[in-house]
Amino acid sequence: MVDVDLNKATIQKYFKLSDYASGDMNSLKAIIDLFSDSAHITSGMNETAVNKDEIADFFRNFFGRNKQLKHLFEIRDVAEDYKTEWVVAGLKSDGTLFSLHGFDYYQFDEAGKITTLKVVISQ
Repeated sequence: MVDVDLNKATIQKYFKLSDYASGDMNSLKAIIDLFSDSAHITSGMNETAVNKDEIADFFRNFFGRNKQLKHLFEIRDVAEDYKTEWVVAGLKSDGTLFSLHGFDYYQFDEAGKITTLKVVISQ
């Protein structure tokens, strides 16, 4: 049986940790732990990661490129893929400021671990 509240809590934790993971190794590790061992990520830049090791590398690289991030998000639909709308403002490691808007689509296993994450950047 699908535990919608558990899955929504995982999404909330993912975004909260994302605001700290650039400078906090515990937050980075906690994000990686939200994913199942066989999870699959497709980023907004068409990068992919297809297992826990690749996902760890993906997030180390992603958060290594950014000094600071601030996300706002709203879970819009839980019927199929937990569609979540988000905006992010950030400071890259080179000092460049940026902002993006997009949508994440999640799927979960019975333990509430993320099995699929697809990121779509709309701006």
